Amino acid sequence: MRREHLDRLRPVCPTCRAAGRPAAALALGTVARAEGDDVREGVLVCEEPACRREHPIVDGIAIVVADLVSWAGHQLGAVLRRDDLSAFAESLLGDAAGPGSPLDRERSNLSAYGRGHWGDLDPDDPAPAGTALASLLATALELLDAPPAGVWLDSGCAAGRATVELARRTGELAVGLDLSFAMLRVAERVRREQRAVVPLRRVGVAYDRREIPVPDVPGDRISFWCADAALLPFADATFDGALSLNVLDCVAAPLGHLIELGRTLRPAAPALLSTPYDWSVAATPFEQWLGGHSQRGAAAGDSAAELRRILSAGAAAGVDTGLVVVGEREDVPWRVHANARSSVDYALHLLRLARRG
Repeated sequence: MRREHLDRLRPVCPTCRAAGRPAAALALGTVARAEGDDVREGVLVCEEPACRREHPIVDGIAIVVADLVSWAGHQLGAVLRRDDLSAFAESLLGDAAGPGSPLDRERSNLSAYGRGHWGDLDPDDPAPAGTALASLLATALELLDAPPAGVWLDSGCAAGRATVELARRTGELAVGLDLSFAMLRVAERVRREQRAVVPLRRVGVAYDRREIPVPDVPGDRISFWCADAALLPFADATFDGALSLNVLDCVAAPLGHLIELGRTLRPAAPALLSTPYDWSVAATPFEQWLGGHSQRGAAAGDSAAELRRILSAGAAAGVDTGLVVVGEREDVPWRVHANARSSVDYALHLLRLARRG
């Protein structure tokens, strides 16, 4: 977390916003560990006297969520997970924890996302994942009238590939945001050390650790934040563009995510959104799904039709995201690797949105 990025991004307190108070600024408080301009451990403090909530900075990642207690109940294990174990010792602990354990679930997610984001750069992978994320980003950017420019947000950045690519393409600050600390730790290591360290699942609970070199990372133009995509810790009209790649069906509040994208974009700024509409109650409460039910209605349960209706109707739909559809593509391919012998293929709905001027 670079000090200069704090000055540019003007972060605001999500706890105040969740309580319905004005969006108070977050200021850098105590710095416990730093490397030059990089704050590795410290705290951001809400400047509102009625709040004064402290938001930790750990491993260079600011944890800026409204309910830290609830977040810690799910994420503290990932924060405290040591990363200095040998691959041998980690495999022993993985066997001891067994399938379905928190460790196994974390490693499985890191394997799928890590391979999709960085697998094409792995010289030692006998079954390369291809350019899944890089290819999807390139396809999404084709919907723009001109190359991306200015400060962009990568909402739901996971292991960070699109954030790095945006910083390369724009020559400007790119902000990656995700709620998973384990994912952000991979992304932050890429930013800081120009290498991705990920466990790739071979079969069962057998994983192979990969250390993948990532050349030419513009680390001074990348900032990673741990926050909720449906309650962004940034002021209105902060960004010149935004990505939401395969995030909509992975958040607890899809409409909240769309509203926050619209709120934090500058007028007429683009947002590129893709989704397979792979709804699951493990990620999104049933009542928050956009389509995927009520097939007797006008949309016949079709999620793409429901999303178009919400975006086109605006306030008439009961919620105004501030976004309009400018262009779209159907059936964009996306592959997720479960293990060395298994993968799932998706056909994505890709949209170019814009903030109403």
